Amino acid sequence: MSAQTTDERMQWFRDAKFGMFIHWGLYSVAGGEWEGKDYGKEQGGASAEWLMNSAKIPREQYRDALSPQFNPTQFDAAKWVKTAKQAGMKYMVITSKHHDGFCLFDTDATDYNVIDASPFRRDIIKELSEECAKQGIKFGVYYSQFKDWYHRSRGRGNPGTLSTEEYLDLVEKNLDELLSNYGEISVLWFDTGGNDVIEADAQGARVRELQPNAAICSRLYSRRVPTEKRQYADFDSLPDRMLPVKRMTEDTETCMTMRHNWGYDRTDDAWKSPKDIIEFLALCTARGVNLLLNVGPTPEGTFLPEEIERLSEVGQWMQANGESIYGTTCSPVDFDFWWGAMTQKDKTLYLHVLEWPPEGVEFNGIIGKPSKAYFLADPQQRALPLSYEADGHVTKIEVPATSPDPRNTVIAVEYETAIKADPDAEGKYHWYTNRRTRHTDIRQNRNAGRHTLPKAVTDE
Repeated sequence: MSAQTTDERMQWFRDAKFGMFIHWGLYSVAGGEWEGKDYGKEQGGASAEWLMNSAKIPREQYRDALSPQFNPTQFDAAKWVKTAKQAGMKYMVITSKHHDGFCLFDTDATDYNVIDASPFRRDIIKELSEECAKQGIKFGVYYSQFKDWYHRSRGRGNPGTLSTEEYLDLVEKNLDELLSNYGEISVLWFDTGGNDVIEADAQGARVRELQPNAAICSRLYSRRVPTEKRQYADFDSLPDRMLPVKRMTEDTETCMTMRHNWGYDRTDDAWKSPKDIIEFLALCTARGVNLLLNVGPTPEGTFLPEEIERLSEVGQWMQANGESIYGTTCSPVDFDFWWGAMTQKDKTLYLHVLEWPPEGVEFNGIIGKPSKAYFLADPQQRALPLSYEADGHVTKIEVPATSPDPRNTVIAVEYETAIKADPDAEGKYHWYTNRRTRHTDIRQNRNAGRHTLPKAVTDE
């Protein structure tokens, strides 16, 4: 496998925009609860996949209680990948090893894995990697390289099973296996890094050696490590559920849950609506950020009905409007509008109208007069375009009184020449600019205050 330049390596990522995140492991069996207590509501400081740490469960007790019950006989890699693909997702990232140290793949580095320590005895990572290759979406693995409550010794109160030197050897062996035995790995999603740059660089260098075309997540390093010292970070992973307050100029991704939790939680009903997800995807794209949307499969190995319902609806929207997401770049102007935001591709501007203005959709900051404007989801509109007026650098498009799609109506605005922004244009960001709130549900934020952003939640 020949190495590519950074631009070549990252082009698929820049075009894809939308991926599936999967948090799955022994914690799914517990479903966020331990000895009758709920640990699965992250806004209170805990979350389902952090159960071992939150409930202070000794490693032997955690293993003995949960690993014999991890037997997801309904797991079907083909169904999972098909669901992601039909949702419009272009890549998939799954937790090969989360902070509890349990590996979802066949490894010789530890017997604490799905083959040796569970009755399931199937290599989940292998089945998914092969199915992604078969169905044509990119495959990546999440790997917790720094936090490992089972293996890594952290001194008194957290002895682990391995010294630091032994643990780093385990990580090296795990990486060699993941990078050598599962075909093409498109993403290595490390989480979370420490302050030891030498340690992180060694792991990043191993990825480059064995999978030179893989995109490496910035969480290989601690956020305290200066950006210029993160030499193996290909894209910046924002704090959990965060949308930047302005457009990004570097390769960036944010991860988002469909409810509070990442891992499966049997009592978490704080579901975001399909509109919430579609809205967030559009705003991410407008600010130059990929969206990695999470699912937390059940211990039986299935997606929840609520997850399937939302993914299906997002997929239907993407089927009609994907042109405004895939392969686009961020908004040509460094602001958005009270009605929504813009993306662009070649000579076409895409207006993502999230709040409907029956008096017309007005925007500023683009030099020149459009040649055509139409609803992207309506093929007939290309022949029967919308009326508009262009006065200087302000364009106003006439629209009907009600929105064709209340979730997000996309208006394509075509120009005869390449889109050019007015460098003196003025505006501000209206959507998700308040990071002070503790809420993690987009819908709750909208109800509590206009377009506020959930406070970033990070593992650090």
